[in-house]
Amino acid sequence: MARAAATVRQPHPDRLREAERQKPGYRVIAISLYTPEAEWVDHLTQMLQRAGNPKANRSLVIREALARLHEDLQDKTPQEALQDFITRHVARTPVP
Repeated sequence: MARAAATVRQPHPDRLREAERQKPGYRVIAISLYTPEAEWVDHLTQMLQRAGNPKANRSLVIREALARLHEDLQDKTPQEALQDFITRHVARTPVP
């Protein structure tokens, strides 16, 4: 028992605080997509690979989409951005 207790590592809180200060250049996040959206992202990824970009992946496609959305909305007020989202959503919603 004494031998087991002697080999237990002690926590070093400073190590954890240092990791917080060293923020990586990216974050991994999870997003939810409907099946047709996910399939389209996969299709576009494969299309880019066939066109000559062997490193094309879902992240590249989503980052590019976010960059384009950023360009579209950067000069808009919050109200204008909301109206843009509403307008686009209504245009995509099928009418029964």
